[in-house]
Amino acid sequence: MMRTVKFAGILAAALVPAGAEAAGKSLWSTTGTIVSVTGPGADAETQKILKAMPISHSVCAAKAPGNSEIKSVIGAAFGTCKYSNFAVRVGRVAATAQCTGGLYGDASIAFNGTYNGTIYSGSNTSVFKTKTGDLTVRSNISGKISGTC
Repeated sequence: MMRTVKFAGILAAALVPAGAEAAGKSLWSTTGTIVSVTGPGADAETQKILKAMPISHSVCAAKAPGNSEIKSVIGAAFGTCKYSNFAVRVGRVAATAQCTGGLYGDASIAFNGTYNGTIYSGSNTSVFKTKTGDLTVRSNISGKISGTC
């Protein structure tokens, strides 16, 4: 179950690429919460524990990362991803993918939200394939440029 929490944090960070500190880069900070966990193994106690864990992540990245940078970060965690939808631009963030071979096993991911160039927010749904069936994790996240690095 703990890998679900790690997944939510990585997906939250997936909107901006991780990178070394460099001049001209911005510090992107992401926060969020897991709002639901359903499926095999998601008993009431497990759900309570996961929902209580905050999502928090910061990375030094380009102020306006390109699609290939964002897809590289997603691929680092989720393996080979085939996108049926990928749109990250001012006004909208939307990504839907089927991923295999990643750190967390096979997964379907979907993120929908808004982006104004310095702030993004939205919700994501992730479905993990497990030995006992599909585990669905839903979370709400928001991020912003919080400084330079």
